[in-house]
Amino acid sequence: MRMGVPCIACFVRQAVETVQRATDDPGLQLLVMKEVCSLVRDVTPGTTPPDFAEQLYSTVYRMTGNLDPFHADKREANALVLGLEPGLRKEVERSGDPLLSVIKLSIAGNSMDLGVVREYGDVGGIAERVLSSELALDDYESLVARLRSADHVTVVGDNNGEVVFDRMLLEQLRRVRDCRYTYVVRGGPVINDVTRDDALEVGIDRLADVVDSGSRAPGLVLARCSEEARRVFLDADLVVSKGQGNYESLSDAPREVFFLLLVKCGVVSHDLGAPVGRAVVARHSVDG
Repeated sequence: MRMGVPCIACFVRQAVETVQRATDDPGLQLLVMKEVCSLVRDVTPGTTPPDFAEQLYSTVYRMTGNLDPFHADKREANALVLGLEPGLRKEVERSGDPLLSVIKLSIAGNSMDLGVVREYGDVGGIAERVLSSELALDDYESLVARLRSADHVTVVGDNNGEVVFDRMLLEQLRRVRDCRYTYVVRGGPVINDVTRDDALEVGIDRLADVVDSGSRAPGLVLARCSEEARRVFLDADLVVSKGQGNYESLSDAPREVFFLLLVKCGVVSHDLGAPVGRAVVARHSVDG
């Protein structure tokens, strides 16, 4: 997905919020923002939001010397969802379709994106709303059909907090098809996205091999991924991509991908054809 003009305003906002987290020095904040704004001059028609985001966040982190200004926010996100987990597990187990229910929960977890919101909000309320709503785009049955014959499933993670829901998702996927699973994370801290350490902290490694992308882009940008990350993405029998950032980088991927996300902005809404605020399970196929 290519950047739209509204993306530029969104990224300036993100830069302001991030630099304020990264340093209390107003003079340095101004210098960083001037440098970030200069990056806009190099945006081309082919630039994707994660492409630009990697440049933006790298600039903030490098100039402030703070390489993980969202560290405390990530811990908070995981603690919040771990507290909700026992009750949500009961809802999943008593539902008519536990896999569909946990997919919806993992999509609700995609609301915990500090590139979009300033605070996590009522995650439990969002989870209940998504659980009780129809999907705006519904390729769930196609996903299940692919899953039943898969020998290798790759799940591309997105945010902290959401990663706890993803652990529940992996458990349910394994109940349907017990095969090899790989969970792909970011190559280093960026926003509140999930890294290898974050995934290990919540026990993802007990259910899947954890592979980092080799890049700090807040999306799986294949051109900048490690060889291992590209291989587990391209060679898997089924790829499940979590979140909006991964959609922005993989919407034109050279293989089938199932996108699980909340639509959180007008640009993505227009691209997907689904309303802002709605949950989608959307299949992308190179053969249409």
